[in-house]
Amino acid sequence: MRTITKMHDHALSLLDFYRIRDDVAGYCLSEEGAAAVRAGLPSADPDEVVDAKARASAVRELLRDSRDVPGGSFMPVDAASRIIGKQGSCLAVEELWALGMWAAAYAGLVRWLSGVRHEGLRAELTAAPDLSAVAAAAFRVVGQDGEIRDLPELRDIRSKIRAINLDIERVTASFFQDESTRQMLQNDVPTQRDGRTVLAVKAGSRSRLKGIVHEVSSTGQTVYIEPETLVQRNNELVEEEARYLRELQRVLRETTAKLYNYSGAVAAARVACAAFDGLYGKARYSHLNDGVFAEERGSGLDLVKARHPILGSKAVPIDLRMPEDARTLIITGPNTGGKTVSLKTAGLLALMNQFGLAVPAGYGTALQVFDGVWADIGDEQSMDQSLSTFSGHMRSISAIVAGATSRSLVLLDELGSGTDPEEGCAIAMALLDLFIGRGALAIVTTHHGILKNFGYTKEGVLNASVDFDKDTLSPTYRILMGVPGESRALDIAGKNGVSTEVVEGARRYLRDERTDVSALIRGLSDKHRELDSMRDEERRRLRDAKEERRKADLKELKLRQRESELRTQGVAELKALLLDSRKTLENLVRELREGELTREKTQAVKEFILDLERKVEEADEKARSNERELKAGSRPPAEIGEGCQVLILPSRRRGKALRAVKGGKWLVETDALRLTVDEADLEPTFELERKAPSISIEASSSRSNRAVIELDLRGYRLSEAIAALERQLDAATMEGLSGFSIIHGTGEGVLQQGVRETLARYPGVADFHYARPEDGGHGKTIVSFA
Repeated sequence: MRTITKMHDHALSLLDFYRIRDDVAGYCLSEEGAAAVRAGLPSADPDEVVDAKARASAVRELLRDSRDVPGGSFMPVDAASRIIGKQGSCLAVEELWALGMWAAAYAGLVRWLSGVRHEGLRAELTAAPDLSAVAAAAFRVVGQDGEIRDLPELRDIRSKIRAINLDIERVTASFFQDESTRQMLQNDVPTQRDGRTVLAVKAGSRSRLKGIVHEVSSTGQTVYIEPETLVQRNNELVEEEARYLRELQRVLRETTAKLYNYSGAVAAARVACAAFDGLYGKARYSHLNDGVFAEERGSGLDLVKARHPILGSKAVPIDLRMPEDARTLIITGPNTGGKTVSLKTAGLLALMNQFGLAVPAGYGTALQVFDGVWADIGDEQSMDQSLSTFSGHMRSISAIVAGATSRSLVLLDELGSGTDPEEGCAIAMALLDLFIGRGALAIVTTHHGILKNFGYTKEGVLNASVDFDKDTLSPTYRILMGVPGESRALDIAGKNGVSTEVVEGARRYLRDERTDVSALIRGLSDKHRELDSMRDEERRRLRDAKEERRKADLKELKLRQRESELRTQGVAELKALLLDSRKTLENLVRELREGELTREKTQAVKEFILDLERKVEEADEKARSNERELKAGSRPPAEIGEGCQVLILPSRRRGKALRAVKGGKWLVETDALRLTVDEADLEPTFELERKAPSISIEASSSRSNRAVIELDLRGYRLSEAIAALERQLDAATMEGLSGFSIIHGTGEGVLQQGVRETLARYPGVADFHYARPEDGGHGKTIVSFA
């Protein structure tokens, strides 16, 4: 990783980078991750910066999506990792427990990060060392609570130790229960000396209790005696405990020998953990501090509502924009107005961006990747090195001049101050010329008026100022781009207690030379505020328009989904209807073929056809209702008035709305017909030039005159049948049916002949023929439209 080397610790310290880095390290889970963060520096490689931010952004998304954080406890394992790397060594119980806890926590972190949406990081997680065997070996001996497990190798010894302790408790209890011996004791609780159970005996009774004296109290009033009856039991206990420790040591040596084979994996895992946990710390810092990842810029910077992270809630957001063709920004304005904070904010956010962190700013913030960030901020006076303020500044600036390149960011506070104003301005302008020549991006603050003119006369140089409330004589901490600022020294002096006489005297000295310039600056400031207000209004309108567009797109998507659902539902219902109807029809045909044609069978066929027609009409009405609902939702509301040109949906046939009728319908005139149409089926359109006169034939698309898929004319007189057929043909044409059938019977053939003659002369009929024998034969005609 190519880090920024063209800066020194002084600049990083001035810009508070180390404080931010320590804060990020505090969000890491392990010592390895925190150490990696504290050792890190901002990268100067644009590709590395982009990848680092992409990784941190992906982990940040995990933090947003999940309610929990990686579990486990990363214990210090420096000593344990060294021990398992040496053959013949042995881990202590605490070291083995720490290693097991660390391995389990490492596995938890890798598992939690495995859901990240970043291919490169996911590949590294997949290739990360597996320490499940290390955790298993450690937790076989010691539990996660740090206690040694009930191992088979130790179980027998533990049982013996418990039995001996019980014997000792019974013997000591007998002393407390015996009235004669209890009077000799200082208390009724046994105590321990050098791992052996003893009794606290009054000094005057020491000769009455035989045993070994272990200790005498400092006052001489108490003697600690091991009774003869306990000596053997204490000896046995010491022996068993020593045996237990030897066996435990053997188990620890064997376990350490097994872990020796995983010492390389543990070392590699610690390296991987440092990277993964360091990334987690950066992502968590970015998440909890509500930052944004800056966009990439080839040159310049664009800070939107940027805040200095050290100031927290006290920070006032600033906007600081430098287009790609500008290389120098000169900020002027009063003291305490926020010039220095603006410098530090720009520098620190640049360093945070190149460290892979989200910056505390608004969306739209964009930053160039710099190869060095140089700063001369604050008072550089040093008593130890005999440096004045000006000398201290010049020493820092000389280092900047020696190291700054075309890809560097240079931050200079109070440029040209600390010496004679005329000479200071000359040095300042020479320095700016040098940085402009090199192409470095420079942001400087100053009080010198000549430098304000410099910003207007040099190409690639911008002026800016910190805003100042002239009514309250207090800073607003806003940056006004393009407008130089007044120092307001006299106003501030008067506010801070300087006498009116002194302030007015100073004003008289400056009035003749400064009046025109000050008026110009005030006018520019007012105009800039007006432009800012207009720009904010444009942004609000653009934001509102984008929101309306988003809502419209979402509504359209929902309508498409609903349309797809209704279409799928309709197809399923139609298939079910056809399947059920086909089975019923097949049964009826089978009965007709197998038996005699009776009145009951004929009636059953008629009822089947009528029922099928009813179901089809219901399905058709439901489909039309859903279609009207979709149309109403997909089209913006539009008023239809008398004489309005409309399209009749779904055929999009052009017509003219004549008048509204009952039930939310309109009487519509087309080229050849007058129809009654639902308002939901009408769409307003523009008027076309009429090419031919129309013949008005008033019809109705009401439910009673809807086209049917099978028209039964039996029992009609010829004239009635022909009229009904013509209505059916008109309705079928308007509704877009591809065809239908006519039941006319055979009889004497008069009705049959009239039907065929009517069909032959109707312009929309493409073909008509008798049905198949099993479907009615010569008593039924099938009609097809063009």
